[in-house]
Amino acid sequence: MLDGRSRKVEVDQGYWSSRRVVHVDGVEVFRVVPRSFREQTDMWQNSVEYPFVVDGHRFLLRVRPALVGHDVDLVVDGRSLEDGLPAGPLRPPAFPPYGWTGIKLLILSVAFLLYLFVVIIPFGTFARTSGDPRWILAANVLLDLSLPLVAAVVVIIAWQSRLRGRNGLMALFLFALVAFVFREGFVEAADLVMPFDEEKIAFVGWEPGPLDLRRVTLIGGPEVEFANDMPVRWRRLPPGSYVLVRGHWSRVILDMRLTAP
Repeated sequence: MLDGRSRKVEVDQGYWSSRRVVHVDGVEVFRVVPRSFREQTDMWQNSVEYPFVVDGHRFLLRVRPALVGHDVDLVVDGRSLEDGLPAGPLRPPAFPPYGWTGIKLLILSVAFLLYLFVVIIPFGTFARTSGDPRWILAANVLLDLSLPLVAAVVVIIAWQSRLRGRNGLMALFLFALVAFVFREGFVEAADLVMPFDEEKIAFVGWEPGPLDLRRVTLIGGPEVEFANDMPVRWRRLPPGSYVLVRGHWSRVILDMRLTAP
């Protein structure tokens, strides 16, 4: 009831969009729409209230993140429209707000998963089907450099954070560690612009050892590394004279075929 007559008040709260709209008797009296993704995220995870006036009455639209969805309350002249009792202070969210840095890291995690399923797997399948050593090496590079790329983006996110000094140093350490562990990916990337080496060997077989999808030791020879997406089933090859197609710097094996008689 307002001024002795019944009024119809409708509140539209967009869960994902964070748009808030109030109608009184079918007439829009208040609207707020986030102007950026960051503002939308802040509205989505923080308790907030919006004051506005309708026919001389002071309204407050209160939106509070709950465990599921949002709690929406309308306060008119200091009293809650829900129960008519005096409205207390604005309650905090049901869960602590995520920092903007956390949102960026979440987006990065989703982007990394999409990269694996949309880029790595289809491109690896294409390289394996083509059998071209250059494509096989490119697929290897995309996989081996994926985590260093993620670590590099984490450095950028850390530098944009509020505690950029501490976070930046931690991110740089993480990047250095990941780049060291996956250093072969950088060498393989350099091989993409180099001619491949061909090496003839008298193949006898493989030394017994732990199952490794890429590394194995030749009987009477050195340990060698195979690319991920090679179509050749090299573990089942019979003894004979073979040609190894290898990266110039990385020495990764991209093809293993019998020599012409």
